[in-house]
Amino acid sequence: MPTLAQYIALHTLIETGNFTETGLKLNLTQSSITHAMNNLEKELDLSLIIRNRNNVILTSNGKMVYEHVSKILQEQQKLENTVANLKNLIGGTITVGVLPSISLVLLPKVLSYFEQHYPEVTIRLMEGDYDQIENWLQHGVVDIGFIAKPVSENLVFDRIFQDELLCIMAKNHPLAAVEHLTLNQLKDERWIMPKQNIDRDVLRILSEHKIEPNVVYELSVDQAILTMVSENLGISIVPKSILLHAPADLIQKSFSKHYARTVGIAHKRNTYPSPAAMKFVEICQLFAAGL
Repeated sequence: MPTLAQYIALHTLIETGNFTETGLKLNLTQSSITHAMNNLEKELDLSLIIRNRNNVILTSNGKMVYEHVSKILQEQQKLENTVANLKNLIGGTITVGVLPSISLVLLPKVLSYFEQHYPEVTIRLMEGDYDQIENWLQHGVVDIGFIAKPVSENLVFDRIFQDELLCIMAKNHPLAAVEHLTLNQLKDERWIMPKQNIDRDVLRILSEHKIEPNVVYELSVDQAILTMVSENLGISIVPKSILLHAPADLIQKSFSKHYARTVGIAHKRNTYPSPAAMKFVEICQLFAAGL
């Protein structure tokens, strides 16, 4: 009969797309993964995967087997979490999808707390954008992940904090002296925008106000946006959380109307986060209350 280890190897192989990354993720040699796949195909008497030069794809039979394997592994995780909950144990490994801005403002405090109070918990971090983290949650790559509303119906969302959206501009910008800034005052400006999969909130708010921004640069690195704005190459709207280490000469302005993104931690619906994962959410909420 196939073993749980073989199921895990197949599931991870399809996630990563190659034997080398699968071996690294499971702390096994590439030959061990190959051996596990060969044995699984022999046990089932089916061809499950097609090995190409650059990736691995499922056969038609493999797709059906993979669906059942995914369900088996989900049930296994539910069982482990149920047992841990019954024992009220906080330990093991949790994998967390993290937004770059969270890495600056909240994560260091939370990780420090866990190292001091729960040293038996191992926290693995995977930094990504909104789309990546949602995909990781849907496919079980991460246990929990930071995202912002709105979220998919397939996810359960726990609110962590409200992250105010601020307008940033160079100190010599004509609007730098304006006391009560409105979005309409920005409609003719040059914009330096975060890519949509990095931060959907700005485009959402501009769309609600029927503003089509003149985007001169679109970037995925927050620090690059801050630097270019400080050089007066354009303006931007960013979450307050990324301004922790902003250039000193950068002007940060609130709007006359409050705009914010709601940041939270999500997990896949119909799954049962471990006690360690739930404690992580609780500690994030605790520290976020002081932001």
